[in-house]
Amino acid sequence: MSPPYGNDAARYFKLPSMPVLRSSTLQIPDVTITRLTSTDGAVNRTEPIPPENAFVLCLQLQPLPQHELWLDGKPERVTPYASGAVSVVDLAARPSAFLPTAFDCLQFYLPEASLHRIAAAEDCVAIRELAIPHGVQDPFVARVGKLLLPALTGKPVPQLFVDGLLIALHGHLAATYAGVRIVDARKTGGLAPWQEMRAKAMIDAHLEDGLSILELAAACELSPAYFCRAFRRSTALAPHQWLVRRRIDVARDLLARSSLSIAEIAISCGFADQSHFTRVFSHVTGATPRAWRCARQPQYRDPG
Repeated sequence: MSPPYGNDAARYFKLPSMPVLRSSTLQIPDVTITRLTSTDGAVNRTEPIPPENAFVLCLQLQPLPQHELWLDGKPERVTPYASGAVSVVDLAARPSAFLPTAFDCLQFYLPEASLHRIAAAEDCVAIRELAIPHGVQDPFVARVGKLLLPALTGKPVPQLFVDGLLIALHGHLAATYAGVRIVDARKTGGLAPWQEMRAKAMIDAHLEDGLSILELAAACELSPAYFCRAFRRSTALAPHQWLVRRRIDVARDLLARSSLSIAEIAISCGFADQSHFTRVFSHVTGATPRAWRCARQPQYRDPG
């Protein structure tokens, strides 16, 4: 049995392995995101892709003037794609493509089971297809792609952020292209008090190492999609935003009261390094950690 397409999409395009973002929030196999880039004439015909129950959503990051597509060995009518164009292929149809020109795109590997989970959480029938016209402009998908790009270049991004965006993407696709009616979070009443307390306590307990939406949702006995909507309804913040707020809150306290170096505080609060901590802290507070500490501990001389 072949490994899931999303594990190494680049090899089917005869490209070197590319960075892959993963989320296990909705189902195994993982939902993955890969950025594929190629110069003129580097790909031509793709390798045969083994059939599987999954979709590949593609977001073009630059114009694609020429391409051809086959599904189950039959040519599919396609037109040139503009930058920002979105398309989808069903891997069960054994797709192959001819790509003679340069391209730059994001591929979202979406197992069918992950879309089923979204539909089940909304008490809807299982999703069998996504009716996305080839080359459609979808601003929501484009925004999600733009927000995920930094993580594909190695910049530190909380797993809660990736999970939350992918859950939102699944909900958007299900509602827009599969007829699933998503319950408005404003009508759910948010989390129950015990759920809110438990979720916040778990986030506080994992400031350093982080955790996933799946873990938080399971602890609250909710589906991941419902949990995300209810958490935002209760706190006015997405889970990853709450995580960042709490990391900054704890960092402020340590800067004001402890003798830990800024580098030590950065690591203890879950930031990748001092540089990452300084960027986030400065964005939130308007001051660098060093300046913020000096205003509260004038006598302190930070070695870090």
